[in-house]
Amino acid sequence: MELGLEGTVALVTGARGNIGVATCAALKREGVHVIASDVGVDEAAATDDGLEWRALDVTSEDDWARVIAGIETRHGRLDILVNNAGVAPTDRIDAMPLSQFRRAFDINVAGVFLGTQAASELMAKSGALREGGAAIINIASGAADKPAAFNACYCATKAAVRMFTRATAVEFSALGFPIRVNSVHPGAVESDMLGAIVERYVQLTGSTADDLYAAMLKGHPMGRLVKPDEVADGVVFLASRAARYSHAAALHVDGGNANT
Repeated sequence: MELGLEGTVALVTGARGNIGVATCAALKREGVHVIASDVGVDEAAATDDGLEWRALDVTSEDDWARVIAGIETRHGRLDILVNNAGVAPTDRIDAMPLSQFRRAFDINVAGVFLGTQAASELMAKSGALREGGAAIINIASGAADKPAAFNACYCATKAAVRMFTRATAVEFSALGFPIRVNSVHPGAVESDMLGAIVERYVQLTGSTADDLYAAMLKGHPMGRLVKPDEVADGVVFLASRAARYSHAAALHVDGGNANT
């Protein structure tokens, strides 16, 4: 299958997390020039990973404007935006500080909005030059559809990302923007984030980590957790010409969890 990704330019947020690392590597393997971004990145530091690194706080309008302007000046195009940066606060609803709740929405939801807003003009120009147009891929979660105790905030943010994705897709089509907008919904991913969630669940419930992992595995019909590179493969597909008629779609990478 010809993916048509050779020579394209992508920006990935949250690039130092497990899914971010895997996504950058997968896109790079397909010949994409990958601009990897995260908070606290030292842009002047030499790297040997073949990526172009940028410091980006996804909650900052100024950061987004600076990064997109830099991409336009240096590359003249942006074909793919992967809004991956996210946090997963885990707590009782009656105990979670409002500041933590707001921070999650700032990163998980406002970060997607700001990135989409900042990149849309450049991506519309780039999309006109490429079969299937430009592609925005938002990393949502199975939590957008399946509620979980002690994860109300995270579930709400990911449900918001899903609806924002759908509404943006419809609006961009109405405006004639050649930008496809889709979301990827992983199940429980082998990751540092999941490890932190499980650790917090142990504190909140008194269950053991082994019991919690066993319950997660039981909820995935294929019998194992999702690997970060499997999420990355979904991103590559949605970015490629193979998905040129996929728009406002939710791609579940969860071993069947969403349907059980």
